[in-house]
Amino acid sequence: MAFDLAKIEKHCRSHTEVREWVREVLLFDRVDSTNRVALELASQGLPGGVAILAEAQEKGKGRLGRSWFSPHGVNLYFSLLLRPYQPVREFPLFSLATAVAVVDAIGKVTGLTAQIKWPNDILLDDKKVGGILLETESRGDQSPPLVVGVGLNVNIDSADFPAELQGVATSLKSLLGQPVDRSDLLIEIFNQLVQRYPLIESEKARLFQQLRERCQTLGKRVHVQTARQQFEGWAEQVEEDGALVIRMGDRSLRRILVGDVTHLREVEDPFVDGKSSSV
Repeated sequence: MAFDLAKIEKHCRSHTEVREWVREVLLFDRVDSTNRVALELASQGLPGGVAILAEAQEKGKGRLGRSWFSPHGVNLYFSLLLRPYQPVREFPLFSLATAVAVVDAIGKVTGLTAQIKWPNDILLDDKKVGGILLETESRGDQSPPLVVGVGLNVNIDSADFPAELQGVATSLKSLLGQPVDRSDLLIEIFNQLVQRYPLIESEKARLFQQLRERCQTLGKRVHVQTARQQFEGWAEQVEEDGALVIRMGDRSLRRILVGDVTHLREVEDPFVDGKSSSV
């Protein structure tokens, strides 16, 4: 079923709190990347509050230069153009707030309990069902725009994932056994976003409490890959700048703001010989 743009726009117009953050939705049949379109519109001076929604992406973006599998007519791909007044150092908080919103929207629409894998993956049944990608561009002396991209596997059949995603990705339909109305899901994500974004300014502690309650990474042994190093340890905490705190084998702590995290399964005491296997 195609998106019901009239229904989505009516909801945004008729709910003041939603309209403050999402004032317009632009629907495309196919784009290279919704994030790229949003950044291009930002460069043309488009104000914040515009959502770019597409039925398919030809060059969908994931974190760290990866691609995002984006077939036509089955999933949810959108990017929200924002012009925050927060400093750039706080932009990563929008990713964490979005992750909380997406998890709660999935729960409300489907009854499924999704969780967050730090910093911005959405998991169901220990498999990836969605992801979030922030992008911005320097504007000299001007406040830079922020684009929040969301990709969510909604109605794709498990058999249709490419070989490299088999066993590691899933969809809402695969777990429910029936399709999900993508328009209803997008509307509920908007509803949840507008409850979370104001917390970045007014109630960070509340936002991070919600994040910690939904973050599967905390308490797990993890492998961390950064641009300069890789190591293993225990995910201890998410701090209020979004950093993940890792407890090492010698009990020292490391803070990670940017990196790739893999959850590990313990097979022996990690402080004895550190043997582990990926999940």
